[in-house]
Amino acid sequence: MRFLSLCLFSSFQLAILFCSMPLSAASTLSARLLEAASNTSSAEQIVNELQGRAQSELTVEDYLVMAEGYQTLGNREAALDAVQKAEVNANTPYMLALSLYSKAQIYGIFYQNAEMAIQQLIQAEQQLSSLNEPTARILLNDVLNSFASAYNLQGDLKTAQLYAQRSLALAKEINSDSRELNALILNGRIALQNNQYQLAFAYLQQGLTLATRLKDEEQLASIHFRFGMAHRKLDQHLDALEHFSAAAERYLQLDRMTNYSAVLVYMAESYLEEPRQIDKADTLLQQALSIAEKQQNMSRTATAYYSLGRVAMLRKEYSESEEYYQKALQHFRQINSRGMVIETSLALVQLMIEQQRYSEASAIKRELTDDIDSAATFLQLRYFTSAARLAAAAADWQTAYELQEKVTELNRQELAGQIQHNMLELKAGLNQVSDAEQQDSFAVELQQALATAESRQVMLQAVLVLMIFITFIFWQLYRHKPSSALATPAPETAPRQWSQFQEKAKAVAVQQPVTLLVILPRFRAALQRQFGRRIVAELLQGIEQELNSSAVKASYSGTEMLWLAVSAETAEEPKLCLQAAISSFQQKLTALGVEPAILAVELPLKELLGNTWHKDDLNALTEAIWFGWALAEAQPTTEPLWQLTFSALHPRPCEWQVEDLRSDMLNACRLGELVLYLNDQALEVAS
Repeated sequence: MRFLSLCLFSSFQLAILFCSMPLSAASTLSARLLEAASNTSSAEQIVNELQGRAQSELTVEDYLVMAEGYQTLGNREAALDAVQKAEVNANTPYMLALSLYSKAQIYGIFYQNAEMAIQQLIQAEQQLSSLNEPTARILLNDVLNSFASAYNLQGDLKTAQLYAQRSLALAKEINSDSRELNALILNGRIALQNNQYQLAFAYLQQGLTLATRLKDEEQLASIHFRFGMAHRKLDQHLDALEHFSAAAERYLQLDRMTNYSAVLVYMAESYLEEPRQIDKADTLLQQALSIAEKQQNMSRTATAYYSLGRVAMLRKEYSESEEYYQKALQHFRQINSRGMVIETSLALVQLMIEQQRYSEASAIKRELTDDIDSAATFLQLRYFTSAARLAAAAADWQTAYELQEKVTELNRQELAGQIQHNMLELKAGLNQVSDAEQQDSFAVELQQALATAESRQVMLQAVLVLMIFITFIFWQLYRHKPSSALATPAPETAPRQWSQFQEKAKAVAVQQPVTLLVILPRFRAALQRQFGRRIVAELLQGIEQELNSSAVKASYSGTEMLWLAVSAETAEEPKLCLQAAISSFQQKLTALGVEPAILAVELPLKELLGNTWHKDDLNALTEAIWFGWALAEAQPTTEPLWQLTFSALHPRPCEWQVEDLRSDMLNACRLGELVLYLNDQALEVAS
């Protein structure tokens, strides 16, 4: 799996921001910012002191310090408000650019909104373009670096690479070792994501030398992480695990839990290459997911879900795998990570093919058609490989052959590009590297790695061709078999697949009003830690089986929540079903000796979705549940049972298929179009 940065700016870049102050302010503003970022105790003290002043006394520098303090305290709304005031009061182009850069950080790290971050960076670059002072050039370098990270997050690797190269050139021009190191790592990461192994190794090797000289432990951890990813891509998993372990050890010592969780994911991915290590991989991923959820980091959570989907798929737990992939896809869409949206969608296509659900696989593949040409090469390879398999499954041999030719051509182009980079780096090495033996050894290592990759790709092509041929033979045999009459299966009340539940709920809603009821434990992670990974799924399945009501038209129990599509022809039916489900869940949790902390949600479909809606709108209701849960946690009740009810002033108060659904729901709440109740008390939404 390809790694995408979960935030736009690292803590190393945070230090860069502080060092970018004008020389006259170096001992004041930079020191204040560093203190505000050092720990929560200092941040709280600084924020309280500044809040005690009259607003007329606060300067641009004060607002920037407040913004930094709020970021340390995790209060993103207050941080954004403070930096916006700094922007309004900025009295020089440099201070305006610095305010915009800080604002981009907040959008990137705390809101994980790459698009909004890019808009701030564009304005910051415009302010800096006419400034030639050293401090302005330093800040411009940071802006270019952040541009590269933002476009990388969006999956636009070509644009990200251009900005990363500009950042590296400027870092060398201003003679800044720390910025050069950061740019080298970023260039290596982007090259690696596009399978440019030779180029990636060259950047990372230079970065390793520089980081060792600077004794920068955090950047050394980052470089070991990238080397691990490179070796993993080349199927050198023992080498990968060695680098991942070195990175994990450093991140843990530095208390960088976000980065530590990312390393755990990739260690798990390497363990998944050995079937006997699946349980070890699962343990690491659950640990990574727990860290990500605790930090409310959507990108890290999505990455963990993606890998857990792979674990479930390897175990042939297809329903659970699909659920994990759908969760990952929802999170990646919300943070607008286009590259990972494509990658996760292709994983779903592969999952559907494994289950011979060819029509669903083809539908997902068609949704990617417009974006695949601009995607990274490895994603194009996966796309056309899956397309060839689908064509073979449909007995369209001509199309399957043409698609396989496309795969072969892409492989040829990728290998040619790697060889070209290899020759350029070797030529540069003859002129630039004094230690000839070290360069020769490095070149041999890279040639061997590329040869391994080439052999693997050729083998994969051969396997695919053989698979198409075997499928053709079986199809020929099958078409001559006499068809037998098939009994019509009885309709399922509890379909195994989420997609079946969507279709059943949609079909019922055409005939009568439907309310969706959702039941889940509020402390799922704690339950799983105490009783095992499957405990929540088993509890929910038990409730599903015990419910005996004709009002329940469809149900779906996953690993996280139980969904019930209930007839709402009378107002009492949903309430009775909900109370029965809650009572059953409370008894089960009490029997386990834990607090019956439950979240129960009512979602009236006609109010929320209108008269005409698509079954995929139901996917968005999961995000509505998280949104409502977040509001409830901000205004909690002391009761263990939380009943969350959604009500709409007019049908379809939100457009459920938009990218930034949470903002749309927030606006609907502020306008009074959407109202949420917790235990019959209306939840307030900050204006």
